[in-house]
Amino acid sequence: MYETTESSVRDAMSALNRTAGDGYAVRWFEESDLSGFLSLDNAVFQRHRNDRWFRWKFVDNPYVDHVPVFVVEKDEEIVGARPFLAFRMRAGSETVLALQPADTMVHPEHRRRGLFTRMTQHAIDHYRNGDPAFFFNFPNQRSRPGYLKLGWQIVGERETYYRIHNPSAMFESEQGVRSRLLDLTAPLTTGLQGMYRSRAYGSGSYSIIRQPGVNESILAELYRTNPPDAVHALRDETFYRWRFASPAWEQTTYVAARNDEPVVGIVVRTRTTSNGVTVTQLADIVPLVRSNARNRALSRLFECIIEDHADSDLLSVAKGAIPHEFLIAFGFISDTTPPLSWVSNFDCRLVALPLNCDDWSVGGKRLSQRSNWYVGFAERDTA
Repeated sequence: MYETTESSVRDAMSALNRTAGDGYAVRWFEESDLSGFLSLDNAVFQRHRNDRWFRWKFVDNPYVDHVPVFVVEKDEEIVGARPFLAFRMRAGSETVLALQPADTMVHPEHRRRGLFTRMTQHAIDHYRNGDPAFFFNFPNQRSRPGYLKLGWQIVGERETYYRIHNPSAMFESEQGVRSRLLDLTAPLTTGLQGMYRSRAYGSGSYSIIRQPGVNESILAELYRTNPPDAVHALRDETFYRWRFASPAWEQTTYVAARNDEPVVGIVVRTRTTSNGVTVTQLADIVPLVRSNARNRALSRLFECIIEDHADSDLLSVAKGAIPHEFLIAFGFISDTTPPLSWVSNFDCRLVALPLNCDDWSVGGKRLSQRSNWYVGFAERDTA
């Protein structure tokens, strides 16, 4: 079931890769690799994923007819993996296939041997002159140099806002310097949370619908009312059925309606990490484009979501097309500015690499310009 339909290409690549003198073979994922892949995921990310998660993320993706995962094998053991998420990306009037590197892994005992570069170069060689128009992803400061050496360019910041109910949840340790930073930032974040004054946005009278799971029909229709020209994941019913079906999260659809007509919809999802931190994401908000009517309905939804998830340690939302002032008014703080930037371990950036598009452009939008992108959690590998 996990076999790629491009078996002849896969076999040719596998034979080529096995000529390497160091014993490492880069090849396509096969069904028999699943146990080794999940063991490697646990060793690298210290988490427990299962075959249901793998099937959702890489097998059931509706936009490719194969499992877009490369692995590195040595001595019959999976020691590296280079998976990709596939998206239909929309820009202006053009829709193209794009791939996002996700969950890249090299076993700790096999690092510093060029396996990251080898897997990535094989992916570039395979997909160049194929269907994907470009690669895009969000590497941190440790992995970003490797992408830049292979031709990716930095596009701009990846910004996330947090409403912090439990400040210690933002810290990996409470010892030494980080403990002193916690002493400093805890009152600041608590104070900013206390500034929450939703009435400044005049939420008005809306009926609120809460539905377990993802209501793909309502969300897709709201998206279609006002899609952006910027580069973004096309949100249709197929997209919503797949993208937010991760078994790692519990999902709920919130809709604000006026006179029985949906105005704004939000996919809200919650999970508890292996460290016991309960995280709630406002994972997708439609329509994507700002308007006064959207902001008024959004204000009412934020009120309800914050109240419903008061027990979560953190609430988070991607900047997307939500005004900074709006998020601040609801007690959300950007991770690119103090106090959160003081304690952040990661400096993530949006990067891109064109494969089969003209002059770094899709639909007349330059991929190298941050203002030409809409980036929400739906476009980011967050599960």
